[in-house]
This record gives sequence, structure tokens and C-alpha cells, in this order.
Amino acid sequence: MLIQQATLKLLEYCRAEEWAGHDPYDALTSPLARFLPGRAARIAFTQLVKRSQFNLRPLLGISKGLNSKGIALAARAVLLLNSEARSSPEPGSAGTYEAGQLRFEKAALDSDFKHLMRTLLSLRIRNYDEACWGYNFPWQSRAFYAPEGMPNVVCTVFAANTYLDWYEASNDERVLEVGVSSARFLMDRINKTIDGDTFCFSYTPGDQACVHNVNLLAAELLSRVYSVTGSEEFRDAAISAARFSINRQRPDGSWPYGEADNQPWIDNFHTAFILVSLNRIIKFLGQPGWAETLRAGYRFYIDRFFLADGRPKYYHNKLFPVDTHSAAAAIVALVELGDWASGSLEMAEKVMKWMLANMQDPAGFFYYQRHRFHTAKISYIRWTQAWMLYACACYLAGVRVRQNG
Repeated sequence: MLIQQATLKLLEYCRAEEWAGHDPYDALTSPLARFLPGRAARIAFTQLVKRSQFNLRPLLGISKGLNSKGIALAARAVLLLNSEARSSPEPGSAGTYEAGQLRFEKAALDSDFKHLMRTLLSLRIRNYDEACWGYNFPWQSRAFYAPEGMPNVVCTVFAANTYLDWYEASNDERVLEVGVSSARFLMDRINKTIDGDTFCFSYTPGDQACVHNVNLLAAELLSRVYSVTGSEEFRDAAISAARFSINRQRPDGSWPYGEADNQPWIDNFHTAFILVSLNRIIKFLGQPGWAETLRAGYRFYIDRFFLADGRPKYYHNKLFPVDTHSAAAAIVALVELGDWASGSLEMAEKVMKWMLANMQDPAGFFYYQRHRFHTAKISYIRWTQAWMLYACACYLAGVRVRQNG
């Protein structure tokens, strides 16, 4: 009941905020950003705003916005919660779920989903023929600069997966067409770093970065679309991209964030993304030969990123910060990869309960990060709220599947 109630409070919070909010990386939308002299200054300004214990954005003229990835995550969560409402044994009328003094009905979730999908459609990048999405702010990474409106693999894959979830629930071929169009975007617009008969997808059409979670997200979408359409072109590309990252797994089972010299770190949520994508690729493509790669990666993940009480670590070798984004990605991974290690769902429950006890505000939202001497209680719609809503929905769905045998 505790987790269900926390989920409903978070849902009510997101509704009240109309699914809009700030983002850890939105600093460059400030009017002051136009005076920054270059790459180093943009990175420094972004990190200053991101790392502050207090939300400096109102002082800097940074407005709340609608984020395509956050909207996609929320829509996927609502679809799962809709199934939870229909199948829940809790008391209440048909199609109604109750927890404490909170309740939601199927009709309300249907309304949420329709609103979120309309919003997601409105955020689609319009100067591309293919269906693609990007962030609602410009951002400067260590490797490249992406202006607002630049489509990227991450936002596009999360949005496309939302449409494919919808297709699975509706069998509407028009919905499937959006997912196929996004796969086409990956094939035709995203750069590839070629290594023999393998290659790595870049982050955007404007860079050549080799980031493993991004590469495997692209391969995941292509493999999922292949599983529905039978397109051998998408299958072959997914295999080549997956093999690029599989070949670069470290002996201990881990992956670095990326292949550049300044991208050697190993963190919780990017590792979770890699494992979830690889697990899905194996299922969609029927590639049991990659099982040992996944098993070794998951073993490293379970052993290095959690304390016994469920507290999630940000890096494999550091205790702080505790980050809600990491916790949410961990819950999703632990639920989805439960077949690869005993006790995964139990660990997901521990992570969830630790987060509820230590990181959820009475208003329903989750704090950004907990550091050794302070907690950054800023609410971010994509980084924390949408991800935790999706994680809660995945956990509840995983429990229901186990109970149903």
C-alpha cells in the first residue's frame, strides 16, 4: 500500500504541475547565456546552476518547460498504471484504484494519456520528415554543443517506444508508423562510427560521439521495430551496433560511459540503461549468445551500485550523491532483469522504500540529490518526477506479474 500511495501522490503532483518543470541541464535557456564566450564557459555555467543546492533558475530567467523525454516517460507510466487500475484487487468500483485517501480511475488515466500523447506530438521536431524529438533547451556536453530543437537519439527512442507501447495496446497501424519513422531517422540521420563490421550510433545528427547507452538505445529501437515489421535492414543495423558495445565491455563486466578519453566513468543510471537495452535487444532479436555479456554486466551492477538497505550509489566506487534519476533507472532495471539474478525484485522494493523514506517530499515529488551534508530538494520534471513515476509503474507491474505467476 505504501508504494501505491506514493505513486498516486506523485501522479497528482505531476498533474498539478501540468507535466512541466525545470531540468538539471536547462541553464543555457537563461538570457545571460548569450553572453557566455564559448564551450568552457557554457559548461561552467551549466554546472554552476546544476550543482547549486538552491534553485537559481527563477533568478536567472529560466522558465519551466515541457520536455519530450519526460512526457514520453510519463505516458508510458500512465499506460502501465492504467493496467494496474484495471487489474488491482484493491477495494473500489470497477476500473478504480484506491490507496489511503487517494484514488484514480481508468477514465482519468485515459485522459492523462491522451493529453500526454497530444503534448508529445506537439514537441516533435518539425524540420525533419522522420519522427524525431530533442530537448527543450540548448546544452553543451564535453564533446559537442546541441542547440534547442536539435533531435537526438535518446529523446527520439523514448518517444518512439511510447508509440510502440501504444501500438501494442491498440493495434493501431497509424501508431506503429511513428515508431517505424523514428527507426528510419536513426538509420538515415544519425552518424555512425564504423569499426570493421560493427558501428556506433552518435548522439545527434551533428556529432560523432561514441556513448554506449545511446548506441544501445538506438539498437534497441531498431530491434523492437524489426520484431514487429520483420525489416532485415533494421535487424542487421541493430546487431552491428550492439556488437560494437558488447565488444567494449570491460573484463569486470562494466562499460565506461563512452569511448572518448574524457568519458571513462561508470555510473548507476547509464549502466542500467545499457543493461535494459541489451536485455531487450536479446529478446527482440533472439540472440542468446549474448547472454553471458548481459549476465556479467548485471553481476557487476548488482554487486557495485547498492547498499544492503537499498540505497543506490551514483558511481560504482563512491557513496554520494544519492540521485533520484539513478534510483528510478535502477528500479526499472531490477524489475526488467529479474530473470538474470535471484532477489532482483526484492532489491527493487528496497530501493523504492529507501527513496520513499528519504527522498519523497510530503507534496509528492522527489528530491533531486542527497549529498553528504545537504539535500538538493529541487524538483525536476524529467530527471526525477517522470522517471520515478515510470519506475513506480514498472515496479507495480512487476509485482503483479509475479503474483499472477
